[in-house]
Amino acid sequence: MKNILYLGSKSESRQKLLDLAEITYKVVGHTADECSVNLKHEFEEYVLDIAKHKMQHVKLPEAQENDTAFFLTADTLVQTEKTKTILGKPEDIKDAIRMVKISNQEPVKVTTACCLEKKTYVDGNWKVVNQRHWTTSAIIEFYIEEDLINKYFEKLPLALKGCGAEIVDDYGLNFLKSINGSFTTVMGLPLFELRQKLRELEFF
Repeated sequence: MKNILYLGSKSESRQKLLDLAEITYKVVGHTADECSVNLKHEFEEYVLDIAKHKMQHVKLPEAQENDTAFFLTADTLVQTEKTKTILGKPEDIKDAIRMVKISNQEPVKVTTACCLEKKTYVDGNWKVVNQRHWTTSAIIEFYIEEDLINKYFEKLPLALKGCGAEIVDDYGLNFLKSINGSFTTVMGLPLFELRQKLRELEFF
């Protein structure tokens, strides 16, 4: 019987990547308030703090004694390279356009943090038996001409939910000038690293 990865995220892009990787998963989501995590560390540590916070609030499935399961939470944030401005998910179309115009001016670092935990159900509770926490980054140059910004959002409405309002696949490929690092981390889930960590935890 195949192991199931319980995904503490409702991100469509993360689900799409897991489908492409043929990793069996089930979406459970989380109840964490991401805004409650304070920026008190370096950028990568801050993103990882949010992913860890999500893991603490992941929705746990019902289980029987000694059941083993795998859980994954992730968070992606963008930081401009020169001004160190952090770009999260846009509040609305106006905020999304603001983010795109900022990204037009300088390269950005996209960091995805992942928390992967292997848990066993013992005495009525899920207990962590092994875990892997890490961040993966990429530097990208993303430029949308002023007269195409509205068309970009019309063709890619998911950009209104994406970190930094950037979608680097489909129509968004037109505006990806360069990338240095993991392409899938920009999409929200570093697949290569995830597969390695899953192997280490004997998921496969």
